Amino acid sequence: MKRLLFVFTLIGFSLQAQAGFLLELGGTYISDSLTTSPATSSSKMFYQIGGLFNYQKTIWGGWNYSSISQSDSGSEKIVFASTDTGPYFKWQFGKHAIFNFSLAYNILSRATYKIDSGESESWQGTSYWIQLGVLPEVKNGLRVGASLNYYSASYTKKTVNSVESSASNSKTWIFPMLSLTKQW
Repeated sequence: MKRLLFVFTLIGFSLQAQAGFLLELGGTYISDSLTTSPATSSSKMFYQIGGLFNYQKTIWGGWNYSSISQSDSGSEKIVFASTDTGPYFKWQFGKHAIFNFSLAYNILSRATYKIDSGESESWQGTSYWIQLGVLPEVKNGLRVGASLNYYSASYTKKTVNSVESSASNSKTWIFPMLSLTKQW
């Protein structure tokens, strides 16, 4: 992973001096509760930070860091949390580049999974995240908007009490998100 990070950093800094830079922040939080017997509640959160360099007028490439967490409570509490990082690509299109399609392939996805009655598990694998959004420009280089997102992770390694084993766990989620970008 260090080599891949070095390559993307080298590519980014070797661009011409007039190349643009885009910083992107996004997130969502969803919470609900059901007052039945037994009562249940759920909360989910996703946030993302991306740094991208302009390769062509409407094509950007860079690096993504994102995190997803989920907590479900009922008869037992289940907690899932993951951090993901990897290359990130964005294409802006339409009049005034108001629409965007983004794709991140996270070469490293690390998660923890815990059920109250069980032991905490550490998972490792890869994930990807696809985004289709609308980001109108509100001020010079500043865009605010929303998107529909698809996240999918596949975990192939599991560690419990320092014992590593193969695993076949996955997480998928479709969700809305608010985004803020600043372009220089």
